[in-house]
Amino acid sequence: MADWPIKPIKSELHHWWPRTLAEHWCAPDNMVTAIFPNGEIVPAPPGRFGGITNAHHMKLGGPWESTFEPIFNEPDNEMAAFVAWLFTLEAAHVGSSRPMIERICAQPLPADRRRQLARVTASLLARSPRIRHVIRIGTEYFRKEMGLADPKANKTLIALNQRDLYDAYRRKMEGAGRWAVLFSDSREFIAGDGFFHNFPASADGLHSGRKLVLPILPTAAIVYMAPMSHPTEPELVTLRVDAEEADALNEIVQVYSQGILFYRSEPPVSLETFRVGEYREFRYHQHEWLDRLLDNLSQYNLWGAGRTPGMTSRRPYGESAAGNLMLDRLARRES
Repeated sequence: MADWPIKPIKSELHHWWPRTLAEHWCAPDNMVTAIFPNGEIVPAPPGRFGGITNAHHMKLGGPWESTFEPIFNEPDNEMAAFVAWLFTLEAAHVGSSRPMIERICAQPLPADRRRQLARVTASLLARSPRIRHVIRIGTEYFRKEMGLADPKANKTLIALNQRDLYDAYRRKMEGAGRWAVLFSDSREFIAGDGFFHNFPASADGLHSGRKLVLPILPTAAIVYMAPMSHPTEPELVTLRVDAEEADALNEIVQVYSQGILFYRSEPPVSLETFRVGEYREFRYHQHEWLDRLLDNLSQYNLWGAGRTPGMTSRRPYGESAAGNLMLDRLARRES
């Protein structure tokens, strides 16, 4: 007879949008406002939204009962310090009519800050409902192919596939790629239960070409880029976007979200892509305007005499889009 204590894990609400982050989305009345696909608008205290019961528990019975919820404690607890650091970054006050090379600003990124950026970003990516959705449909597909009578993936099956993602994403972000922070003074960003990225819901396949745009605050968004090639310095750049650019980024959030959007004081116009209540995405996760922006952010350099700003001629994300378009044309010819 086994001598281990067979005690079920206590039921918990696991937040994919942690309260320590939601607090920074409060309006003056200390409420965060959520919008749902049916048009319902609900204000509530931070922490009321963005949680899934037992999302990170693996209820296998007996000694195999476990949870990976504690791995998110560090990034959640350092959120206030992380936000304070974001506000120390400089971004050029240059009109959007000026060339991009004049608008982008290089910023220092000490090793400890890069690790913190990776922790916070990877944690929000790894536990996002969109990642859980991709895991679920993939798991159910394979269970159906295996002929199981009930192919439905429960929370434990999803958690088993989700548990290693945080460390895999974090290591990738710590060791490679470039970061950018976008600031918006003229229009607030929105957030949702999904955001633009092309990371797989797997610890494998984290090769080059990855990209991510995460609205972290109503006034700031984190960008991660790992194109095929980019200058090693600077590791971090900033850009101040105008209202039109912020609107474009907010529309992209609506495409990648399914069930909920958040805003602070500027309610977005709900788009049809969000009102259908389904997770959607751009083909190959490519968006002409956004890929041009990511090309500029990733190829900015200080290689000139006296560290004069420059821009390499490579356009890795745009070139990838052109290559995929060619493949599509070939596929149509062969079909």
